[in-house]
Amino acid sequence: MVKGELLNGKTLSYKAYAVCHFLNYLLKETDINFIHECSLKTIRDFLKHLKMQNDEKQYNRDTWLRYRDYVVDFLIHYYTSNRDALPFKYKGEELRTLTIVKDKKHHKKAVISHNSSMHVSAPKTTHKKNRILIEGYLELLLYEAKKYEPDITLGIALGAYAGIREGEIVNICCGSLKTIRKSFGMLSGIEIDLTDKAKYFENWKGKIDPGTIKKNRVQKVYNDFVADISELHDTHIKIMESRGFDTSPDAPLFVNKQGNPMTVQTYSDRVKTLFYERFLPSLKIACEKQGKYVENAAFIETYEVEYPGAHMFRHWFTMYLITKAKLTGGEIMKWRGDSSQESMNDYIHENADLIEKYRESSYTFQSQILEDIY
Repeated sequence: MVKGELLNGKTLSYKAYAVCHFLNYLLKETDINFIHECSLKTIRDFLKHLKMQNDEKQYNRDTWLRYRDYVVDFLIHYYTSNRDALPFKYKGEELRTLTIVKDKKHHKKAVISHNSSMHVSAPKTTHKKNRILIEGYLELLLYEAKKYEPDITLGIALGAYAGIREGEIVNICCGSLKTIRKSFGMLSGIEIDLTDKAKYFENWKGKIDPGTIKKNRVQKVYNDFVADISELHDTHIKIMESRGFDTSPDAPLFVNKQGNPMTVQTYSDRVKTLFYERFLPSLKIACEKQGKYVENAAFIETYEVEYPGAHMFRHWFTMYLITKAKLTGGEIMKWRGDSSQESMNDYIHENADLIEKYRESSYTFQSQILEDIY
């Protein structure tokens, strides 16, 4: 559990659940009394056993992969801490492989670690939620947000330009965004302090979940979007000040119409309303006017049936890093604020078809079209 110190309570509870599940399996299903007596076969049998929940239903793929990584991480840490004192039947290096990746262009080397699959395939995903948001679609959505939802426009941009999750966005204080400047005062970067839960949520008594930080960290805005976030942040603060809202360092950066801290439910609901009442109708009009409706019909029809959720902005960020920035899996993991390289690799593998669609899409939003109409 060592690596869990910087994670929030919910993530820690998931880690604890996975490890306890493994220990209970050893006690109930095997004759093993000590962890160091586990063999690779024991671990593999557990991973096969782990596919089924108590109600005899399979875990979904993402949950199973997460639990698998938690257990493997635990076993590696246990081996590393006790290998000099106990006669292990497995070795930590057997549970993890290292790959050296060379970047010839920049003359750099990177070591990427992968937890072993133990030759146990993950449960098949029965339905993959459509979360894809084309590059030009984000531009249109932000255009509509600036007009109709200025209170959450910065939040949307932080999701798309820094990979911040919805529950983390509402935990950002006015003083959490730090600008990094080089010589002559030039802006070179922006960091978001997500090292702890917002103080205004510490003794929260509301019935609605205020939102949580999945991994406590200092998150950077990706270099390509530093200027955009800086401009949106300045505008956001001016709007709050014009309404008489508190903008001191510990005050919430995102508030509801009454000036109280915005909960993750309120934020997500407002994004959904913006998506269906403003973005989607405007997307249809823009595509028709540009003669691009046929190329975009499949996405539009999918949106009408299934809402991609506010998490789509984090996926947009990931797609951008993969297809436009062309970063490696390890680099993408760092920019997303992830804990597991394996999860990032699984994401890329599972979304290969969506990544290809994103690469092939070339929709460009022309704001003048909507401005002429409205």
